[in-house]
Amino acid sequence: MPEHPVTTEKIVLVVDDHKLVRSMIVSLLTREGFQVLDAETGELALEILEKRGAEIGCVLQDLSMPSMPGEDVVAAMLELAPGLPIIVMSADDEAYGRTRLGGMSIAAYVQKPFEPDELVGNVVAALPGE
Repeated sequence: MPEHPVTTEKIVLVVDDHKLVRSMIVSLLTREGFQVLDAETGELALEILEKRGAEIGCVLQDLSMPSMPGEDVVAAMLELAPGLPIIVMSADDEAYGRTRLGGMSIAAYVQKPFEPDELVGNVVAALPGE
């Protein structure tokens, strides 16, 4: 039984260019009872958000992405869906990561490598109605 019972029908969108990291996060969240979609690029994540935005409860966004920097993806997501809870993940320390984000409002900043419980706890806290 999941440690954090999920009480939302909203989907968690996981955006990370590293397949292994992305699949690990998807597996972790699925085991915890979340509905999860994933994207390997910022462009794909924005397409998903445009099509299924009403279903997306929060986003886990990697900050270091190759084709479209994470901070650009976050800015575009907040433009498409103001108030969308976005949890930024990065190997960069939080001070540097927040500098890159330029004051954009995010739900949380998770430094890689992270503990599974830390990530799940941040998702639970970010989802509407949790």
